[in-house]
Amino acid sequence: MVTLGLSPVVISLTMVLGVFLARWSLPALLRGTAAIGADVRQAPHLVVWAVLAGCLWAVANTLTVFAIRDIGLSIAFPLWNANSLLGILWGAVFFNELRGAGWGRRLGVLGGAVLMCAGATLLAIVSSAGAAGGHAARGVAAALAAGALWGTMYIPYRKAYLTGMNPLAFITFFTVGEVGMMTALALADRGGLGPLTAELAGSRDVLFWLLLGGFVWVVGDLFQQYAAKYIGISRGIPLSNTNQLWGLAWGLLVFGELHGRSGTTHGQV
Repeated sequence: MVTLGLSPVVISLTMVLGVFLARWSLPALLRGTAAIGADVRQAPHLVVWAVLAGCLWAVANTLTVFAIRDIGLSIAFPLWNANSLLGILWGAVFFNELRGAGWGRRLGVLGGAVLMCAGATLLAIVSSAGAAGGHAARGVAAALAAGALWGTMYIPYRKAYLTGMNPLAFITFFTVGEVGMMTALALADRGGLGPLTAELAGSRDVLFWLLLGGFVWVVGDLFQQYAAKYIGISRGIPLSNTNQLWGLAWGLLVFGELHGRSGTTHGQV
C-alpha cells in the first residue's frame, strides 16, 4: 500500500479499524459478551492497562508503515523484532520470569534473542548502504523505535495476565486504546477531519484490503496473547518473532525488494 502513495498514517488508521472489528467480534464469538463482562467486573483496573497497551501499539504500528516505505518489508521486519530483547529484559526485571531457570534455559532464551538482534543490526548496515537520499536511516530509526514501543507494550500485557484477566477480555479493551490513539494521530497528521475524510474516500479502492489485513493480524495476535499469559514475555515474544522469516520471504518473493542488489547484500540478508 505504501508503494501506491498512501499516507502511512492513513494506512495504519485503516488497519486499526480492521483490528477493532476483529477484536470486538472474535472474543464475543468465542466466549460470549457475558463472560467478557464478568472478567472486567472481576478486575476493572486492568482496563486502564489494556487501553495503555493499545495506545503504544498504535504508535508502533504507524512507525512500521514508515519503515516499510523507506527500507522495505524484508529489512524492516527483523529490525522491529529486536523487541525480543526488551521482552526478555522486562520479563526478568519486573516479573522474575527467569528466576530459578537453569543455565541451559537462560542461554537458550538470551542466545536466541542476541542472534536475532545481531541479524537485525546487519540488516540495518545493509539497508543504510543500499538506499539513497537519507531514507534508509529514517526507516531504520522508525523500525527500531517501533520495536522499543512494542517491547514496552508487553509490560501491561503480562501485568494483566498475572492478575487473572483472560486474553480475550484484555484485547477487547486493548483496541479502544488503539482506535483512540490512531484517530488522534491521523487527525493531527492530516490537519483535521475534512482532509482525513477526503483521503480515506480517495483510497476507497484499497480500504477493504487494509481492513482485512488488520482483521487477519488479530488471529495471529491471539496466539501471542496466550503465549504471554502462559510462558511469559521473556520466552513468548522471542518465539513469536520468528514471524520475521515470513516478512523476509514475502519481501523477497512478492515484492522483489533485493532485486538488483549485489550478491554480498543477498548473502548478508
